[in-house]
Amino acid sequence: MRSIPTLTRLKSISIKYRFVFLVIATSVLFLPLIKPFETVNSDTVYFLGRFHPLIIHFPIVLILLVLIFEVLAKTKILLVPKFLIGLILGTSLLSCLISMTLGFLLYLTGDYTGEIVWQHLWGGVLLTFSVSLAVFLFLSFHQIKSQNIYLAYIAVLILANLTLVYTSHQGGSLTHGKEYLAEYSPIKAKQPEWEPKPVEEMLIYEDVIVGFMDRKCMSCHNENKAKGGLILTSFEDLVKGGKGEHPSLVKNSSIESEVYRRVTLPVNDDDFMPPEGKTPLNENEVSLLKWWIDNGADPELKVVEASQNPEIESVVNVYLSELEKQQRDRYLQKLSTENLIKSLGNIGNVELTIDPYDEKSIFLSMKFPPSSFGDNDLLKLQPIFQNITKASFIGSDLSDDGFYHLGQMTSLKELYLQQTQIKGDGLSQLTGLKNLQLLDLSKTKISDGYLLNILMMSSLQELYLNETSTKKEVIDAIKENRPALNIYLERGKFF
Repeated sequence: MRSIPTLTRLKSISIKYRFVFLVIATSVLFLPLIKPFETVNSDTVYFLGRFHPLIIHFPIVLILLVLIFEVLAKTKILLVPKFLIGLILGTSLLSCLISMTLGFLLYLTGDYTGEIVWQHLWGGVLLTFSVSLAVFLFLSFHQIKSQNIYLAYIAVLILANLTLVYTSHQGGSLTHGKEYLAEYSPIKAKQPEWEPKPVEEMLIYEDVIVGFMDRKCMSCHNENKAKGGLILTSFEDLVKGGKGEHPSLVKNSSIESEVYRRVTLPVNDDDFMPPEGKTPLNENEVSLLKWWIDNGADPELKVVEASQNPEIESVVNVYLSELEKQQRDRYLQKLSTENLIKSLGNIGNVELTIDPYDEKSIFLSMKFPPSSFGDNDLLKLQPIFQNITKASFIGSDLSDDGFYHLGQMTSLKELYLQQTQIKGDGLSQLTGLKNLQLLDLSKTKISDGYLLNILMMSSLQELYLNETSTKKEVIDAIKENRPALNIYLERGKFF
């Protein structure tokens, strides 16, 4: 019997202070303005943040249940007591706030970045905003009994459920990949067969120059890795140039254009591009680049127009005969790599993507939210060991036993081992990786003695030791023996 007066009193208090929910709705919209922290030293933040995937199931059920009850009540199929709807709505708001807070803690660590994370964050914020607003309107209706307020409440409730679907989809994409929902859809569009682009539509810059620069230059000059600050993946970035004193592209003057000067220097010159170990531009490609720049560097110049110029006609025709084969080979290589990834089956705790600038290469990273991944899980990846060029095991359970398998990834260029269980006694297994350029051992218990194995990694260019107990004397010794190796004690980039 006591429960009825208690609920009545709770209802009275809620209606009286209903504007608090309006304040909550407004406040949460400012959360995305807070940037991730540069360093997060507290294990508590990580511990609490990882409960986010567990808590999110509560608002998913409750918000949908409120809408269902309102529809049933409106259609008089089932008369659900208003106090029960209010109780469920309030509980859904509470679970939204808890879930958003825990997810925001993960976001603040900076370990999870990218467009999908940003969209998921905004989805969570808008969901909490709309549920808070729904609670306010629900209470206002019971105070004022206005039909307009009730209609606004139902509209916001529908918006909350639509936002919930969007946010859940982004969360699922983080966990299972973008195509998870549509992967087995019966209406999923079939992948079109490759067809060559008609010559009449081809452009000198986009289809020819970008074609050979993509294969020979862009692996070092793209949005993710811009040596010298130079990005070559778009015409605008090419014109913008890098950090050098000379402009990358000067229209009508190949001599003044740094992009041309670098590829025509003597091979033994330190500034010659591409660097040693990469395939340089051939004679036809250099001639075509020079002619294009000297004739205005127009990105809209068509191949058929250029081929009518006697000065460059033979070069264009020779290159076009090779271009279709190159494009087809790249298409088939990408298809082969995709099939190789699919042959592994479902490996739920890692994300595998194809390098956009090299169809043979695969990037590996941990999925969000984080899940268990240990040394034995590496065995599942053996069929693609030779294809992995960038691997991130941040926050995983990898130990020194896993180095044996990592040492078999002979194409590996970048390896991120932040917050893993390694101590270093398996580090010697990496000395045989002749392509390894970046190694991140931040937030690990790496031992000073084992760290000296770095001296035998001849290709290593960047080493990150943020938040490790490495002694200054050890770092100085490595620097003395490997002066070209860049050692960073601050937080590095995440992948």
